[in-house]
Amino acid sequence: MYFAVRPSLMVVTLCLTCLSASAQQIERQKNSSAEVKSRSKSEGEERVKKAEELFESGQSAHQSGNLVKAVELYAEALKLDPELWQAEFQRGIAWVSLNKLAEAKASIDRVIDQLRQFPDSNDLRLVSSRIQVTLGQIAVAEDNSVEAEKAFRRALELNPQSTRAHAGLAEILLKAGKTAEAVTEAKAAIATGDDSDTAYSLLGAAQAQNGKYDDALLNFNEALKRDPKSLFALRYRADVFIAKGRLTEAIADFRSALAIEPHDQTKLKLASVYVQAKRYSEAIPVYQEVLKSDPSNAEALAALAAVMIESGKGGEAIAQLESLIKANPSRADLRAQLAELYLPTQPEKALEQYSAASKLDPSKPGHQIGVASALVKLRRFQEAVVLLQKVIAQNPKDDLAYFAHTNLAVALFELDDFQNAAREFIRVLDYQRNRGDQKRAAVTLYFIGICFDKLGDYEQALKAYEQFLGFASTDNQLEIDKVKLRLPSLQRQIKEGKGKRKQ
Repeated sequence: MYFAVRPSLMVVTLCLTCLSASAQQIERQKNSSAEVKSRSKSEGEERVKKAEELFESGQSAHQSGNLVKAVELYAEALKLDPELWQAEFQRGIAWVSLNKLAEAKASIDRVIDQLRQFPDSNDLRLVSSRIQVTLGQIAVAEDNSVEAEKAFRRALELNPQSTRAHAGLAEILLKAGKTAEAVTEAKAAIATGDDSDTAYSLLGAAQAQNGKYDDALLNFNEALKRDPKSLFALRYRADVFIAKGRLTEAIADFRSALAIEPHDQTKLKLASVYVQAKRYSEAIPVYQEVLKSDPSNAEALAALAAVMIESGKGGEAIAQLESLIKANPSRADLRAQLAELYLPTQPEKALEQYSAASKLDPSKPGHQIGVASALVKLRRFQEAVVLLQKVIAQNPKDDLAYFAHTNLAVALFELDDFQNAAREFIRVLDYQRNRGDQKRAAVTLYFIGICFDKLGDYEQALKAYEQFLGFASTDNQLEIDKVKLRLPSLQRQIKEGKGKRKQ
């Protein structure tokens, strides 16, 4: 999925109208309080009137997108009337849009404190539901899924028809891999009035993860009708097109997404589809473009090496890099690129170049991961495990972590350490799912199934095999045949009560 590389799908909807009956009711109660009565009537009325005018001006600025001005006007209104909780609430929402999360939380907490003085009522519950939605949005922005889910669920307890709570919960569940629940909540958001591209994109994404590609396409199409520039819908629809073997359409969607936002991860996806379509001459410049902005990008380096070899240009690239290294022997990045080219067919030379790069620039964990990948190719698995465990202890980020865990999973699997291999493959699978990489996820699920099978945990093995079959394509035909051959006996063993997790 694209959650790690895109802004949250939860769009903070501006609450630009007064809260009608509840606002008027609470305002009347407030205006009748002892504190108001204690003031001079004329002075109090003037201050309240001025505060309301400032509040309205703040909402106008808010609606026009001038959030900084809106915050200033809300603050001025609150100076005149500190109990004007509507202004505090709107200020909190504006703070969220400005990504001032601590300020937003403080505003919402003040609103909660102010509303405690009023008796419970249906109107108050509706207001409280909106407050919980805002708290959920703040938690989403803070990447605190646990608190976000609590807030959205509380909002729905207060108001089961809260469209924004359903949509927010759908996003959280999708991110957590709870796709069936995410489908339910996304449908509920639409049923309660959410006609946005976001709601349809969430529903499509959840359906795609469940392997319901035709249903997902329908909803991505609906999302793009509402917003042709929806990056999430374009990227996810492209993934679905890949899963269905419709590569030309996937390429078109990725290119449309890049025209809106030239993100490296999207470029890598586009290049990989070009490779699948054997359009190597178009893939190569895309990988090279990624490496211009990120010379140490492990995925781009590995893929470029593979595609140049596949397209018959490996020798040319190797010769060029060898020449550059002779002139610049202390360039660790050049040695790493050369190592990537050597890795598929000459792992001994790859190991030599990666080792040299690691010595020249020991601060880059990517070079050590490269050494480990060469060791795996050379079937020196125990050495690879020791090195990779040291690298992972350094907490490498993003792609580097992915490649470290991938190589470690393979090495452990080859050493018949299936329990630890399964743990690593599951980490790899989480990364692939977050990126929407269904092709690699299929292979990973296959190996997870084997690990659990070897461990005698037949129920988990069956679950992994079935998920593999849901993701697999014709590229995995050999593995598909093996799994289908294994399933009948595995199901029989489970039925007979056989198979317990080995310790």
